[in-house]
Amino acid sequence: MKADAAKWKRGLMWVIAGVVVLALVGVPVAVTLVNDAAARRVQAQLLEFQLPDDAELLDSMSQAGKLTGNGNGMQYLGALLINSDKSATELRQFYAEVEDESGLQITVTPAQDVQGFHGVGGFLADAGIEGTFVVVAWGDGPGWFFENFDLRGH
Repeated sequence: MKADAAKWKRGLMWVIAGVVVLALVGVPVAVTLVNDAAARRVQAQLLEFQLPDDAELLDSMSQAGKLTGNGNGMQYLGALLINSDKSATELRQFYAEVEDESGLQITVTPAQDVQGFHGVGGFLADAGIEGTFVVVAWGDGPGWFFENFDLRGH
């Protein structure tokens, strides 16, 4: 009987250890995946809108993390790299209407002016192309838990 009780306790300890390890590894991985999905949703929202006339989509991307500013907190970014004959002012006016419609915070910047912004670093190879613009949309995250338990936000 004592051997069975000891065996049962040892088995219970392994189950508890497994649950603890799973929680320590699984929660951070799950939080990261959920936050990345939130950033992809911002990108998808931006891609749903029609491009301005005579604009060409060159690339798009999403990113979750602490992308600008100081302090803690997650930011969720979707971005488009477009080529257009329109001016930055005309594109900003076009995307101001999209911003009102979508609830996203959208900025339009000539690609050569975003070199210090690491959130869209993958676009910098095309920064020298005349008429190339970066359209950045900032969206909301999935909630307090995911925003506070992602190490990229600290």
